[in-house]
Amino acid sequence: MVTSRLIIQSLSYMLFFSAEYAYTSKVNEKSDVYSFGVVLMELVTGKKPIEPEFGDNKDIAHWIRHQITSRESIMSILDPRIEEDQKEEAIKVLRIGVLCTERLPALRPSMRTVVQMLEEARPHRSIVIDVKDEEEGRGRASKSMEKTLI
Repeated sequence: MVTSRLIIQSLSYMLFFSAEYAYTSKVNEKSDVYSFGVVLMELVTGKKPIEPEFGDNKDIAHWIRHQITSRESIMSILDPRIEEDQKEEAIKVLRIGVLCTERLPALRPSMRTVVQMLEEARPHRSIVIDVKDEEEGRGRASKSMEKTLI
């Protein structure tokens, strides 16, 4: 019983690695990018790398590639716990995950490019910051300014 659990856990962790890792047993930047893509997919879908609903011998990367046929299908695979105003950013992250898990390593972006894409995908929110005037205590209203967080 313990042996079978260890094998299943080992198989689960193996899916974090790219297909070429199974053949060469060597890790490089492109296999790291693949693994990172799987993590991104897990984050935005709320699913594990292996789920029964993916089918036999299928992983999250394969499942997502076959699920994304329209905007509605993309929205349906997002984790329902993601708030409505964050879904656009989640879709961007999902797209980055798909790029990271391309079957051919040469088609995967570099990790530097992945970081740039994630920085571009993050939301820019506006907040209001109250700046108090020195004379505010003497009856003047406070000044407000809006600043966009990057």
